[in-house]
Amino acid sequence: MSSPAPVGGGSWPGLVLASVHLLLGLLLFDPTLFTGGDNAGYMILGEALISGTGYRDIYLPAAPLHTKYPPLYPLLLAALTPLGGLQLFKLASLGLTTSTVWMTYRLGTRLVGRLPAILATTLLALSPVLLEYSHWVLSEALFVLLVATALLWLQHDGTTLPLALGLAAAGGAFLTRTAGLPLLAAVVLFLALERKPWRLAAAIGTAAVTAGGWWTYQRLVLSASGRAGSQPTYLQEMLLRNPYDPAAGTAAPADLVVRATDNAWRYASEILPRAVAGSPAEGTALSAALMPLGLLLAGLAFAGWARRSGRRVGPAELFALLYGLMLLLWPTVWTDQRFLLPLLPLILLYASAGALGAGRWLRRRSEPGWAGLLPALALTAVLGIGAAVSSITRMPDRIQCLAAYRAGSACDPPAFASFYEAAEWTARSTAPESIVVSRKPRIFYWISGRRGDIYPYSSDTDRVVAGMQRIGADYVVVDAISGTTDRYLVPALRAHLARFQTVYEGGDPPTFVLRFDPQPVAAD
Repeated sequence: MSSPAPVGGGSWPGLVLASVHLLLGLLLFDPTLFTGGDNAGYMILGEALISGTGYRDIYLPAAPLHTKYPPLYPLLLAALTPLGGLQLFKLASLGLTTSTVWMTYRLGTRLVGRLPAILATTLLALSPVLLEYSHWVLSEALFVLLVATALLWLQHDGTTLPLALGLAAAGGAFLTRTAGLPLLAAVVLFLALERKPWRLAAAIGTAAVTAGGWWTYQRLVLSASGRAGSQPTYLQEMLLRNPYDPAAGTAAPADLVVRATDNAWRYASEILPRAVAGSPAEGTALSAALMPLGLLLAGLAFAGWARRSGRRVGPAELFALLYGLMLLLWPTVWTDQRFLLPLLPLILLYASAGALGAGRWLRRRSEPGWAGLLPALALTAVLGIGAAVSSITRMPDRIQCLAAYRAGSACDPPAFASFYEAAEWTARSTAPESIVVSRKPRIFYWISGRRGDIYPYSSDTDRVVAGMQRIGADYVVVDAISGTTDRYLVPALRAHLARFQTVYEGGDPPTFVLRFDPQPVAAD
């Protein structure tokens, strides 16, 4: 393994690779809304903050204080709001992912050495998943940057300023996503193992202020509003068999073992290689090689992590372990490259170091030479070419979409374009105080300005309609964007057909807006 190099010298490879990522991000820029809904949630929170309303879910009928997402990313959006809107937020994400590429190179030179840092950062700069999140208004871009920043500064020994910067970044990571808890735990555990009491006290204080402060805020708000126990925590959601089907109950220990096994296989064989090399066309050589490449990459990453841990267990090694365990226990319906992204820089750094070590071992050499470098260079070339091809094949559609967007034509998925049209109709044709039930109430509010909530996930049709009545719903949206609409909402509408009247139908596939009668029709 190459010896770690100081950060100060030889910074040009990181700058070049960050510039490559920035250029690719601009060529692949997507101006449309992310369809998951979280982006609208963050933007609504930013809007609430900038308007002086407070940290509130103003899209909900009662506009309660928000208690799910920590506030750092909405605060960033609130700060940017006077300068622009959605497209500026997207460009900010690209700036954050570009900074992550640069920070990963700097971290890698300290963690595994300059050569593996260059190889790993090359793959990260080209990574389809990092490029994808470079244009979404989601907290991942800020979170992964803060994780890499914290781990970089915590690699320094002895001085106060790097420790303070590292702890601030670690605290900021938690205040961006509660998935930053493994990072805080890793820092505290590392300093406990180092037996440096005052540094450990600073880390515990950071964790207490950030994680403890957020937990206290959540408990106080939920208790004061009478919502204690109404909102499941991430831990509670993680332990459900299926968060989208609460009736399925809590996972048993045997279920968690099966879940961890399934997640490990999916991440290693499918999600990791696609995050690095993209999704090549079926029938190509790279498509056939994707699974073995993923397993090889995961194996090399583990070997690099184990070798580094055998020499000295640092905060990066502990974070990789704790965050990896969390990924394995995550519900399989959420198993996705989005959750792998914060760990991807470390996976690539450890894998590059592992590949170089394997190359030297195969040739029985104690020092790196050209023969020993060939396996690592070949792996980087294959994965890098796959990632480059993935970007090149997507560019024409993205450029065409951007041109259509600038011309005022939608380039959204058809079902969502239909949903957005229904929201626009609602903005024009209903009273401002109207309350609308829909599958994506945050996106619907962002477009229509009409408050609302999602329908209950329940097979009990009376319970679904009672949920609408409880929030004072005036309208209900029947969409084509989610299977839960057919599973839960449509049966409730059919069971209480007399209480609904279609007032809008449009789009292809069609989206319907129905007026809801809060009073049951009396029987003759």
